[in-house]
Amino acid sequence: MRLHPLHSHRLNDDATRRKFLDFIRRVSPAADPTSVLLFGQVMRASSLLEQAAEKNLGAAGLSWAKFRLLMNLHRGEHRERAEGMQPSELSDAQGVSRNTVSALIASLEAEGLISRALHGTDRRRFVIRLTPAGRKILKTKLDGEFQCVTRCFAGFSAAERQTFLDFLSRLNQSLEEQQK
Repeated sequence: MRLHPLHSHRLNDDATRRKFLDFIRRVSPAADPTSVLLFGQVMRASSLLEQAAEKNLGAAGLSWAKFRLLMNLHRGEHRERAEGMQPSELSDAQGVSRNTVSALIASLEAEGLISRALHGTDRRRFVIRLTPAGRKILKTKLDGEFQCVTRCFAGFSAAERQTFLDFLSRLNQSLEEQQK
């Protein structure tokens, strides 16, 4: 059986799941099969969540990555960064490479949603700011995006959502510590 963990959504029937678990044990006896299944499910959920977000934002010509960058700039405006944020700060906030952030900045700047200016004290650096059009589209889309996210988790009770959030927070913290 050649199922990749990312295809673990195909493991709905017991026989297929058992075969996949046996496969994991054969190729990696020290691996925890449940962790492999969890990894596949988390990756699939991440992909589906991003697809739902992008479907909702698509009408405005925004991707999830662009929308997140606009949100990070908006958050920065309210956190002692009224002068704007540097591309490296945006890269860290987004958890993506500087090249990816540069491409997002170029695209959003061409669309008139952000502006780029020289840093006030260090003329070698740039700061990125929301334009009025960027603030407007963000304000227009936030409610719909938050409602889209709410619908994504509608199958869980409030207590289950909190437990899920606690588990994911612990997972993220553990993964961040492993990368140090």
